[in-house]
Amino acid sequence: MLYLSSFMQNIIFKVVMNLKSILLFIVLSAFSESIFAQDYHPPLDFKMLLSGTFGELRGNHFHSGIDIKTEGVEGQKVYAIANGYISRIKVSPWGYGKAIYITQTDGNTSVYAHLKIYSKEINDYVIKNQYKKESFEIQLFPPKDSFPIKKGEVIALSGNTGSSSGAHLHFELRNTKSEHPINPLQFGFDITDDIKPTLSSIKIYPIDGNVNAKEVEKSFKLKKSGDSYTLSASTPRVKGKVAFSISTYDKLNGTYNKNGIYSIKLFVDSLLIYHFQMDEFDFEESRYINAHIDYKEKKINKTKYHRCYKLPNNRLSVYKEMIKKGVVDFKDDTTHLIQFEVMDAYKNTSYLAFELKSTTDEMKIENPLISVPFQKYFSYMKPNLFKEKNFQLHMESYTLYEDLDFQYLELDSIQGVFGKVQHVHNDYVPVHKSFVISLKAQIPAKLKDKVYIAKMDENNHFWYMGGGWRNSMLSAKVREFGNFCIVADTINPIVKGVNIYLGKKFNTQSTIKCTIEDKESGIKTYRAEIDGKWILMEYDYKRKLLTYEIQKELGKGKHIFKLEVSDKLDNTTIYTAEFLR
Repeated sequence: MLYLSSFMQNIIFKVVMNLKSILLFIVLSAFSESIFAQDYHPPLDFKMLLSGTFGELRGNHFHSGIDIKTEGVEGQKVYAIANGYISRIKVSPWGYGKAIYITQTDGNTSVYAHLKIYSKEINDYVIKNQYKKESFEIQLFPPKDSFPIKKGEVIALSGNTGSSSGAHLHFELRNTKSEHPINPLQFGFDITDDIKPTLSSIKIYPIDGNVNAKEVEKSFKLKKSGDSYTLSASTPRVKGKVAFSISTYDKLNGTYNKNGIYSIKLFVDSLLIYHFQMDEFDFEESRYINAHIDYKEKKINKTKYHRCYKLPNNRLSVYKEMIKKGVVDFKDDTTHLIQFEVMDAYKNTSYLAFELKSTTDEMKIENPLISVPFQKYFSYMKPNLFKEKNFQLHMESYTLYEDLDFQYLELDSIQGVFGKVQHVHNDYVPVHKSFVISLKAQIPAKLKDKVYIAKMDENNHFWYMGGGWRNSMLSAKVREFGNFCIVADTINPIVKGVNIYLGKKFNTQSTIKCTIEDKESGIKTYRAEIDGKWILMEYDYKRKLLTYEIQKELGKGKHIFKLEVSDKLDNTTIYTAEFLR
């Protein structure tokens, strides 16, 4: 049998991979031209530069579209990319903000989000329905023949509404039938990218063994040499079952943003054991991102790693290959070749190759894993119930991603807290579904309706989780572990007039603006009126700002402006001002 050194294996691997990439590019190019190329109109009328790509690792979800820069400003014209009709319109202070959904004649639906304002006909329709329902936040499903749309038609102006952190257009394509988001970069938009992904570091995890004589995961920085990467450290030593993860990002021409990658392949001795690829996904599975990433690493060190192995309760459909769940059992005395192939949507590819030494010898443990005392074993496959004097937990099956040695402590109380602080495992362990926690404390009768369960952060700031009384305990649904406690909110929201006050005279002023804020449980509802009639005030929660566009129908003379704001514990502030127009 001919034996090839790891070095020669690496050379052959690169040659084969380059040939495969060329063939794949030719095949995919032909496939793209026949299937994906739709001759779409660009959603903006200038060079498309991206600040976000499809499938990026975001908080609790994969990014379902692309984020297109709008030259740092709002108000750019947004164009329909194809013929179709408006099937959905949504307005919200959160999430996508102002958004339009167009069902296209080609079987796809295009989505345009964080808009500033809709085109006049659409905007008039939305405002009419907002006044009918007396609500700024609204979702509409117009009849199919209400808003036929032509390719290249201006449908809105770009903005920064909802949870957007800066002016841009969030753009999506979805399969209309399945409603799955699909990668827009497959459809031939004019975007320039000839930059290969950057590979930062890898981690090796002992699943049932150890790495470098340690029973805990070990990270390795990478160094670039020519067109490929290798480890900056010496050859890792392993024994038993191990798995891998990689930290990587991609850049596009003309932008500084660190974007998501399209594909990751992992080879062990030239055998493909793992292949992640972002063509499409199901919204219902998006939260499984917390099983895909190294959640603890992200939480503690703010670094995003793609796990190249599968946790037991990971139901993502984005894996093209997964042999033995990505776990490799090293049980020989030899050197193995580990190779990564990381590619972006434009087939720019980076390679990592390194040797790994496996052994059957006993490895002296340098830093043995210390057993942390725990309260109860939780199975991810079964419901879990935990009860203590002042704390209870009820969890459905498949709430966790893997089995858990559940940790619980009752901590001392702190200022502003009723009863004790409950340490509920660690917040660097992810949770998929909501579970119920119940806390007990002595609460004065007058405050029974003014308390809630809060999660405490490292700065002892309280975050509202909700609360309802059940059998003398205050209960709430939560979706993460951490420190929880009971606090009260008896403070009314803060309301301030920005350009209105008692006796204000309006001449050329075209708006009424107020800021609203609640530093405890948060804003729940607001209602604004002029002379007893509801008015539409748009809510920009990022700036805590409400804005009313004064209508021509508002006659001259004295008027009374009233704004009522309530928080989540029903503490209410009423702001009134008589003004003259």
